[in-house]
Amino acid sequence: MINLLPNDYKLNLQFGRQNIKLARWLLVSLVMIFILVLILGAGWLYISKQISDLNSSIAATQSQLQSQNLEKVRKQADEISQNIRVINDVLHREIRFSSLIDEVGKVMPPGTKLSSLTLSDKVDGAIDLNADAKNSTAAAQMAVNISDPKNKLFSKADIINVNCTSQEKDYPCSVRLRALFDAKTSQRFINSATGDSQ
Repeated sequence: MINLLPNDYKLNLQFGRQNIKLARWLLVSLVMIFILVLILGAGWLYISKQISDLNSSIAATQSQLQSQNLEKVRKQADEISQNIRVINDVLHREIRFSSLIDEVGKVMPPGTKLSSLTLSDKVDGAIDLNADAKNSTAAAQMAVNISDPKNKLFSKADIINVNCTSQEKDYPCSVRLRALFDAKTSQRFINSATGDSQ
């Protein structure tokens, strides 16, 4: 078939067809751009809503925690924990008083009797002994006997006071001594951190 159409007309037809194709592609591109803008806008709105919801949830949680006095509860828990540590430390360094009283009773001189033993709050590793004595000489002898290294009880004993009354009774003098444990006494009468018992 012979095409007898003039060249200008053929070119116009060719460019017209190409213009229609370009117009279709342009329309499709515009529709795609519009859809992308809608998707981005919807995503931005969704993220903004989520951020707002999370911020309000955080604010509500913080106000709830503040209303429940969380900081006060935390301080109380820390205080209880500290007290438990102190109790645990005391238990690990527990003095076996029954054994210690027997040993102290063996070195008490005639004319004296032991009335009480207490841990000293003034000197670490010391014990306060309260006793009754028939006279001040027996009280002094008690201090000598307790601090005697042969007894292996205390490294040193000091008389804090001796008070003798004029009332008629068997033991008119009250004696207070402070005795410092020696190293071997600590091992014998004070529980170690590992909980040894004898």
